[in-house]
Amino acid sequence: MEKVNTVVSCVNDASMIVKNCVKTSVANKDKSFERELLMLVVNKITDFIPNKIINVDVDVSEFVSLTHHSFNVPDKIDMLLGAEIFYELLRPGQIYAQNSQLLLQNTVFDYDVSGSVDQVAEDRVHCGLILDDDLNKTLKQFWEIESVDVKSAGDTEASLCEEHFVRTHKRNEEGRYVVSMALSRDPSCLGNSKDMAVRQLNSLWKRLSRDSEYFS
Repeated sequence: MEKVNTVVSCVNDASMIVKNCVKTSVANKDKSFERELLMLVVNKITDFIPNKIINVDVDVSEFVSLTHHSFNVPDKIDMLLGAEIFYELLRPGQIYAQNSQLLLQNTVFDYDVSGSVDQVAEDRVHCGLILDDDLNKTLKQFWEIESVDVKSAGDTEASLCEEHFVRTHKRNEEGRYVVSMALSRDPSCLGNSKDMAVRQLNSLWKRLSRDSEYFS
């Protein structure tokens, strides 16, 4: 099991985040077909398929070997294969079941059953979609920006800077604007550091004067 952070898009602009994946091999019974795939791991792919028992008048298993002998009985979906491998699974051979609309498609796993059957019309249509309301709410809350009141602090600092500029700026002989350095605290907080700074500067000049490379 490996960690991932993949967004899976669904019907009607819905989406979900998948956090895990696993590398596995998919093969048929006689190992004539085998592929290694990296598959996303979710708690539930979809509801039971089909969503109710389908009455089939013809026994299609008497013609060929089926991938799922109980295809008409609702059961869970263990794996969903994507387009990257789907067409590799198909093999030549289609059979239309007599007196029905069922189609048997040959695959590397034996014959799969598809098509339609005559059923009583229902108001509810099944769609293979997982919609996690809690996940959607969490994502919505994650992207929502909470309002934070920073007006007073920002306006006060900006006003002080503007006032300092108006009070101290001037234009020199070259036409450039010059403004004095703005200090957030009174310069007296520096103490008597000027004398110490002057002594250190003079000491530096003396050291440099002894070296012709730096002093000329």
